[in-house]
Amino acid sequence: MFAKLALRNVKRQIGNYLIYFITVSLTVALMFAINNVIFSPQLQEYAVNIPELRNGLLTLTVLLSLIVALVLGYATSFMLKLRKREFGTYLTLGMTRKNILCLFILESLILAVASLLVGIVLGAFVYQGLMALLSRLMEFAFVFSSYSVSGLLITIALIILVFMLASLTSAFYLQRVRIYQLIHGDKKVESGARHPLLWLIVTIISLCMIVLCCLVFYKEVEATILSYGEASEGLMFLSLLALAMAVVVFHIALSRSVVSLLLKNKKFTNRGCNTFTLRQLSGRMNANSLLAGALSFLLSFAVIGSNISFVQKVSDQASLEKSYPFDISANLDVDTDIAIDFPEAKQIISEYTHIEREFYYDIYTTRQSYLYGFTPWSGEGYNGLWDFFISESDFNLLNQALGWDTVDLHGRFLILTDMQQMMNMDFSTAELNVGGRSYAYGGTSTDMPLNTYTYFVAVVPDEAVQHMHVQLHGVAFDLQENGYDAQNLRKDLSYTYSSPSGFRFENTDYQIKEYARLSRNSNSAVFVLGALYLSVVFVFMSMAILALKTLSSLSEDKPRYNILFRLGATEREQSKTLFWQSFAFFFLPFALPMLLSIPSGIICSHIMQLNGFTPQSGEVAWIAVWIAVVISMIYLLYFTATYRIARRNVIYS
Repeated sequence: MFAKLALRNVKRQIGNYLIYFITVSLTVALMFAINNVIFSPQLQEYAVNIPELRNGLLTLTVLLSLIVALVLGYATSFMLKLRKREFGTYLTLGMTRKNILCLFILESLILAVASLLVGIVLGAFVYQGLMALLSRLMEFAFVFSSYSVSGLLITIALIILVFMLASLTSAFYLQRVRIYQLIHGDKKVESGARHPLLWLIVTIISLCMIVLCCLVFYKEVEATILSYGEASEGLMFLSLLALAMAVVVFHIALSRSVVSLLLKNKKFTNRGCNTFTLRQLSGRMNANSLLAGALSFLLSFAVIGSNISFVQKVSDQASLEKSYPFDISANLDVDTDIAIDFPEAKQIISEYTHIEREFYYDIYTTRQSYLYGFTPWSGEGYNGLWDFFISESDFNLLNQALGWDTVDLHGRFLILTDMQQMMNMDFSTAELNVGGRSYAYGGTSTDMPLNTYTYFVAVVPDEAVQHMHVQLHGVAFDLQENGYDAQNLRKDLSYTYSSPSGFRFENTDYQIKEYARLSRNSNSAVFVLGALYLSVVFVFMSMAILALKTLSSLSEDKPRYNILFRLGATEREQSKTLFWQSFAFFFLPFALPMLLSIPSGIICSHIMQLNGFTPQSGEVAWIAVWIAVVISMIYLLYFTATYRIARRNVIYS
């Protein structure tokens, strides 16, 4: 009997259950897609050799489970409260609480199975899309990816677990709630806000705080990059914390001020059904002001997090060529024991791929820190940080190998660095005195053809290095192709190093561009996928809560729209009133995050420019636009579904 009644109720309540069905189906689709990505052969191949990737996948799985449980549990509890009057009637007619719980669980189970099936079908397509994104992030060829039985089983297991947790929540609620609360719980008085003018002042102040926090964060990021990482990280964190608080306070204050002030505007309220719309919104927005702030907070940081993840990926790609000008390079210190010398390294590399060209050079030092005296890296704490030099001929040799322009120093010296902030340092008064000759400052360049662990290297005429000590022997290899096993090559070029404190770890003196590319791509892929997944789920959760909050008030709206109909309002006027009522409630927590996508895009683009990646700054800006577009599409999906359900239930004709 319960099964038939549950099936009938699902059919009868299908409109009200639509939001729940959409949320569960989309969440299952994402979960199924992510689980299949985790167990895909392409990703597992990288995870075997890169432990950071494996740990990132494990963390992503844990977060996935927690968020899914939160979203679906919250949606289930809302659906239970949406039908509290119906359940109260069942209790009055003689059904036991156990009967009602069984009925609700059966209804939820029917929807869960339907959502699971639809979600898995939809997730099959989402999975291929994620694999296409993953192949682009990790730079491997995309092929139609096979599905994982493990991914399917984990998805089903998690849905069962979430369903059980939601059932326990429902059982606890039905066990404690009284019949009177079920039947009359929606007959509550929603009072308007007091002191709306004061709340308007708070709204303006909090909006100014949001703008100020964005400016402070922007300036701190700029200072961190241009001031050599010595800006206040604490101030940067405080600006983000203050931004979060200001976003919440802004929505609380706006909810408690704008509607009340509009109600006092006689010219506005006398138009059409504006008075009715505002009175509908007044108590509702006042009661849900904190919720609006919390949802806006989630949406804001979904936007910011997504932008940051793509900035990290784009900057990694851009910096790879800059940090690794040659396929393999090394600088061996003459004062330390060499574990793997150049001939041995050349032999090991030849076992993996063909070496097309090789270049040898030397790095010199005066064992003094004269040039560092013009930088922040001098004085106490920087003892032993010596100036390093390369000869003009070796520098031009490397430039020619890379197809770059050669230089003619004309008796001057050139500062060479891969740090963009070095361009702001003043060496104009510096004058090198080497071997009885003086060399004036000739400029700073970020086109660095060698990979060193120093802040900068000075290029000097060949005769100057004759009076210096050789500190490093350098080599650069150009390989014929990059499709080799970079992970195992790095292992063969590594050795066990014992630190003075007794710790032993694996180390290598050789920088392998292909290994760096694989490592960066793997870390970026997990970071981007994780950030996007969390952001999308935050959006789903926020939109679902707004939709369910709107639908839970249908029992109150229906008699009010009935009165509006009897007062002469046409179906079109009622629809327009309901549209603006629903739109205002939905739009309040959504507008600010979309506006924040503008400064977040500007800041991310500026970060790329400050780091010397100006060509990529436009790409970052477009990514910010696409993130806003995707979130807006999800918003429109939920708003449209909610409005259509509400319209069918409350509009009279």
